[in-house]
Amino acid sequence: MAEKILGLDIGAGSVKAVIVSRGVRKARRILGVRRIDIREAGGVPEALALLFADPVFREAICITALPVGRLSFRNLRLPFGGDRRIGQTVAFALEPLIRQPLDSVLIDYLASARDGRSEIFAALADRSFVGEWTGFLSPHVRETAVIDIGAVPLASFLLRKPDFHGCALLLDLGVRDATAIFAAEDRILHVRHFCFGGERATDAIAETLRIDSAAAESMKLSGDIPESAAAAVRAVCDPFLSELKNTQTFLLDQGRIPAAPSRIILTGGGARTPGLAEGLSRAFAVCVEGTDLIASGGVEMDHTLRSSWEPTVLDQALALAVRPLGKGRGFNFRQRESWTAVYGELGGLLKKGAAAVVLILLLAGIELGLEDYAARLRLARLKNEIAMEFRKMDPEATRMVDPVIQLRGKIAEARKLATGMGEATTAARTIDLLREFSTLAPPDLLVTSLTLDGGEVGLKGEVRDPDAVDSIRQTFAGSKYVKTVEIGQTNPMKQRTGVEFDLRMVLKR
Repeated sequence: MAEKILGLDIGAGSVKAVIVSRGVRKARRILGVRRIDIREAGGVPEALALLFADPVFREAICITALPVGRLSFRNLRLPFGGDRRIGQTVAFALEPLIRQPLDSVLIDYLASARDGRSEIFAALADRSFVGEWTGFLSPHVRETAVIDIGAVPLASFLLRKPDFHGCALLLDLGVRDATAIFAAEDRILHVRHFCFGGERATDAIAETLRIDSAAAESMKLSGDIPESAAAAVRAVCDPFLSELKNTQTFLLDQGRIPAAPSRIILTGGGARTPGLAEGLSRAFAVCVEGTDLIASGGVEMDHTLRSSWEPTVLDQALALAVRPLGKGRGFNFRQRESWTAVYGELGGLLKKGAAAVVLILLLAGIELGLEDYAARLRLARLKNEIAMEFRKMDPEATRMVDPVIQLRGKIAEARKLATGMGEATTAARTIDLLREFSTLAPPDLLVTSLTLDGGEVGLKGEVRDPDAVDSIRQTFAGSKYVKTVEIGQTNPMKQRTGVEFDLRMVLKR
C-alpha cells in the first residue's frame, strides 16, 4: 500500500506543502501542492489550519524543518568513530562550548570518519522551541516523523546525485532570511544564517519608485525594473554578498572547507531578485545555477499540478517529502520520540522476556558511555577552572604544582605581614617602622621602594642634592629602631638633576 508523506516547509512569509505517495517499489508521485501566505492567513497556526482543511493533505506522515536562524552549530573532532560512542560523548564535548544548560537543548549531528577520527558537525536547538514547533502540527498530522533543518534536506538531495563533485555553496534566500550551506566530499561542512532576504530588494524598489510593496514585489518578480531601481537593489545586495564572501574566506583559512566553491546553487523565493545571480557570479567567479528537483527525475507529477509548480519556491518542501525517514544524511530532532514510538509498536509483538533483554543491554550501553573520553573531558574542564582561579589569587606565581598548598602558604605569608612579622622577630611592627620612617624622611626625599626582609630594611630613593644622601643616612641611623645604616649604589638621574641611591638598614632586635 502506498504511503503518504507530507513535506512541510514553514518559512517566514509562507507555508509550502508538497504531499508525495511512496509505493512499495519506491516509486514517488506528487499528490498535492499548496502555498499559503502567512500574513494573509493571519499567522502560522491559521495558515496550517487552512492547509489541513484540504483533505488531500490529511492523514499523512509529516516531515518538516526548523528555521536555521533559531539554531546554533558547532564543529568538533573526536579521536574515535562509531555512532554509539559518538552519541554518548558528543553532549559532554559540546558542554564547554555552549551557554545554555544541556538539559535545555536538543542535539543532533552529522559525522564523517577521517584518519581514525570523527569530524562532527553538530546542531543545537532549544528544547522549548522544538516543542512549540511540534505543537503547531500535532492537531493536524498523524505523525511528525522527522524535524530537519532549513535547506539541509535539499542540500542532502543534491549531494546524493552522481554528478555532484567538488565543493558547492547552496544559497537559500527567503523573504527575510538566507541560509548558506557549504558542502563537499559528499557531506555538509558548514551552515550559516544571514539576516537578508528578498524583502530587502522589494523595499528598495518601492522606496526608489515611490510605489507600494505589492506593486514593487510584482515588478521584482517580473524582472522588468528601471535602472534606478536596479541600482537600489544592487546597493542592498552588495553588503550581503560581501559578508558571504568573508564567510568563505574564513572557512578556507580555518580549513573547514577544502577549496572555494566551484558552483553556487541558488534557491528560495528571494532567488528571483533581479541581478542577484549576476552579483553572486561576479563576487565568486563561478556559475550560478538554480534547482529543479522534478527535472532531476525520480518523482512523478500530474500535469494538472505543473501549472502551479515553482521550483525555487517548492523544491524545499519536495526535498522534505522525499527525504529518507531514517536519519540518513540529515538531522532529526524528533528521532528520540520516533524511536520511542517504534519501540512501542514492536513491544506488542515481542515477548516480555525479549523486551527485558533489550532493556538490560540498553542500560549497559548507557553505563559504558559514562566512562573514558567523557570523563576526561570533564576532568580537563575542572582543571582549567582551577588554574583560572589560582591565577586570580596568585598572579605572580610562575608555576602551579599543588594549588591548595601554594595558596595556603600565600595566606600564611599575608597574615604575617598584616601583623608586622617578617621571617625574624624585630623590635618593632611594620606599621611602627613605616610611621617612624615617614616622620624622619626629609621633604625633598622621594622614596621609590621600601622592602622589609626579616631584620633588614631596603630603601631606594631619589634626591636632588647629591650631598644630601649622607645626611639622610645619618637621619635614619638616629631612629630608635635602626642599628646600622649603609649607603649602597648612588647613580646620577638620567632625565633630570639629582641622584638615585640605596640604603640598607639593619634593625635592632
